Amino acid sequence: MPANRSPFKEKNPIAGSHRLEMLKRAFTGMENIQISTWELEKPGPSYTIDTVRYLISLYDAVKKLYILAGMDQMVEIEKWKDIEEMLSLGVSFAVFPRKGYSFSDIHPDFRPLCVLIDGPVVEISASDLREKIRKGKDVSGLIPPSVLNYIQENKLYIHA
Repeated sequence: MPANRSPFKEKNPIAGSHRLEMLKRAFTGMENIQISTWELEKPGPSYTIDTVRYLISLYDAVKKLYILAGMDQMVEIEKWKDIEEMLSLGVSFAVFPRKGYSFSDIHPDFRPLCVLIDGPVVEISASDLREKIRKGKDVSGLIPPSVLNYIQENKLYIHA
């Protein structure tokens, strides 16, 4: 679910329609994947708590809701809007490793709600990836070829 606008950023580097198309291309052929446009369609910043409320109302039989987040996001979870309400709704977090962060960096109160994803440490941030694209550096192997082709065809991130 691409955000309309992150509350932590002044503006998005590219239009939501482009981010939506890149998601579609990245997940083509994968089963049990749904891409929602709900956040793109609502005005203003996208807060996780609003999305959680929406998903719970949409899927009232949901037993457990996991939010996929990078370790770099989890170390600042106390800054999220209405985090206490989110926790009262039973939300847990599937956390993927990020370079420069460890599980112990997460606030102790939130650690029991986290499930660490067993996988390679993500060595590059999204902003670093966008910077490489802007500078014309090779990013093949870092993103799916169909997404890279879309970025190149539409000249995305070159003026970011």
